[in-house]
Amino acid sequence: MHSSHRSHAGLDWLRAGDHVCQFYASAEDLAEVLIPFFKAGLERNESCLWIAGNLYGVERASSDMRAAVADFDQRATVGQIQIVDQGEWHAKYGALSVAGRVQSFLSWKDGALASGYTGIRSGGDLSSLHEGNLDAFLDYERAVDNAFQHQPIVALCCYCLTKCSGKCLLDAVACHGFGLAKRRGRWMPVGVWHRERPSPRAEYGPPASRWGHETELIDLIEELLAIYVLAYPGRITLDGAQHIALPASSAAKLRPALRELTANAEKFGALANPQGVLSVKWHLSVNGSRRLSVTWTERGMSGLTFPDRIGRGTQVLAGAVENCVRVFEPTGMRCAFELSL
Repeated sequence: MHSSHRSHAGLDWLRAGDHVCQFYASAEDLAEVLIPFFKAGLERNESCLWIAGNLYGVERASSDMRAAVADFDQRATVGQIQIVDQGEWHAKYGALSVAGRVQSFLSWKDGALASGYTGIRSGGDLSSLHEGNLDAFLDYERAVDNAFQHQPIVALCCYCLTKCSGKCLLDAVACHGFGLAKRRGRWMPVGVWHRERPSPRAEYGPPASRWGHETELIDLIEELLAIYVLAYPGRITLDGAQHIALPASSAAKLRPALRELTANAEKFGALANPQGVLSVKWHLSVNGSRRLSVTWTERGMSGLTFPDRIGRGTQVLAGAVENCVRVFEPTGMRCAFELSL
């Protein structure tokens, strides 16, 4: 008997053109994301294809969809949704070039629209198919990401955490608009933010979590660091109260400061060095006013170059937060700052 999927991800905010990767550890993780993903597609009158892997096969996927969607069998009979084994998919499309596989999706999209569907939706687990040639598979993912933008297509690709190295995780999320990872029992969007290449889909997720509403501090921190926590287990520690609500105005100030610190750590600091470790600590003081104190510490680097001038990142930090102090050492860096809430 399978789980009731009480931790199902809420994915009704995904939109046309989204190309997403999920990082999973178990069959239950796959069920929690793929079931609502395809249920939403059926409700939107999309033509759907589920590519089932070894861990979560066709039989279980069909059974779980039947439990989640009352008229699943009827929809499957008319061909609105197909659930196929990864081997069957690979036998049909694996020999095609990258361009050929991309074109097969676009042709499917054109046929679906002509048949009265609103678009197409594809997802599933191909982990065992790309184990021996990940670079080639990521080339395909990059081509898909470019081709699907602005198209009535939604795609979700599942990557097994036990089969992916840290570099694989970062490369995978870079080939998609963003990723989905499980943190504190919840599925949340994760991504890699680069100052030089801000993604047009960098602001993802349910609208209520972004603008005009309070934001949990831990959610904002994990928005930037969760993918690195997955990629580099044991090298990043987050230490502070789990429930600190930030007003929208405070979150708007803190986000660019943390983005700058993350981008610098990824390019020059602890996240760029195999021996690097990162610690982020925070606490809230209430003494007539509410003040948030954050300390960002990077250690374990060697040959760290001291900046000889005030850079753009430091300027962004100083302009976004209060009482910012940044100290560089030969093996690391510490940045402490405050923010009035």
